[in-house]
Amino acid sequence: MVDILTQLSELFAATAMILVLVVYVLLNRKNKQLELQLTQAQAQNKQLQDEQQKLQKQFVEFRTGSINLGQKVADMAQLSQHFDDRLNELENTDADSRLYSRANKLVQLGAGINELMEECELPKAEAELMMSLQAKIAAGKGSIPPLRLEDEE
Repeated sequence: MVDILTQLSELFAATAMILVLVVYVLLNRKNKQLELQLTQAQAQNKQLQDEQQKLQKQFVEFRTGSINLGQKVADMAQLSQHFDDRLNELENTDADSRLYSRANKLVQLGAGINELMEECELPKAEAELMMSLQAKIAAGKGSIPPLRLEDEE
């Protein structure tokens, strides 16, 4: 009976050892599978982080471009407003100044006093003055000094 108990004890010990060895092998395999999954997850995480950084850079570039574009649009709107104001100013300038500019051009082209009076509706004295001034300028006897306003002194 002692022999049977000894044999059962040895059998139980051998079975326990085999069972421990089987569990160890299974756990070792499972550990290797988990390590492989962890490595794959880390690689995927790294790839996603790289992609996130690329997208963040693209977003910053897009935002910077949008800001610059917005500033350019604002500048263009301001420039357009300036041109509109200037156009209105030019449209509202004194009609007489346009007539005198036209008269000056006609004198330069060789028009006579009668032609100036008819085309530009100038009085004879003003037409003669335009002819006289143009003749002085053409002769090179000097330039006409600019008008000085009393406030400029």
